[in-house]
Amino acid sequence: MKVHVEVCVSGLAEAQAAARAGVDSVELCTWPDCGGVTPSYGLVNAVKEELGIPMRVLIRATPGGFTYTMNERQAMLRDALLIGMSTPGLVIGALDEEGGPDIPFIRAVRMAAPEAEITFHRAIDRSPDPGAAFATCLSEGVHRVLTSGGRTLAIDGALTIKAMVEGAQGRLRVAAAGGITPQNVVELVERTGVAEVHFAAQRKLPPEPHEVSMSSAHRGLSFETVPDEAKIEGVLNALTKARLR
Repeated sequence: MKVHVEVCVSGLAEAQAAARAGVDSVELCTWPDCGGVTPSYGLVNAVKEELGIPMRVLIRATPGGFTYTMNERQAMLRDALLIGMSTPGLVIGALDEEGGPDIPFIRAVRMAAPEAEITFHRAIDRSPDPGAAFATCLSEGVHRVLTSGGRTLAIDGALTIKAMVEGAQGRLRVAAAGGITPQNVVELVERTGVAEVHFAAQRKLPPEPHEVSMSSAHRGLSFETVPDEAKIEGVLNALTKARLR
């Protein structure tokens, strides 16, 4: 089995580094520390033009939770319509008031971008019943689910991820995400049976001397990052040594 490796990226440099390292795809978003929000249309096109591997794009209006107002839903549907016209993969996740997948929103996204592959992202891990949420994704024709098995770290949610893989029966793909490293990726794949893993690979840079905060609340001085190519290569090498690449 060849495990598909995807890296979450927030800019062109990170996408280029991931492609050079040999990953299979990237997911593009902005502000990954909050779980990501939708990147600008200009950035989407710039990365697409430079990349030689498949790209998925996150559709998420706000950095808060995953229960959205009507106005937020409308904004995301506009993004899905526009970005879905040129990008084959969209990554979405919305929950209803009970914490299950927002079925009307999933259907609306599929109507707005009928040609796009739809991934339901880690909003599923915020559901009180990830198993039932997964069943909804199956019944609604979602193509792919990104999950840590209802836990912060995928390795801790391995049993749930395994149950999802077995329950999918090939009808959708399950990608594991959440704290994946060169040290645990092989164990995770072996314990769950997933054929896809997803992780972020960036390092924060320290602030420059005498740098002025752009926030009057002093919420941070520097948000600049650089690609963590060593992490990407480490994950790929670990999988290769285990004959999973």
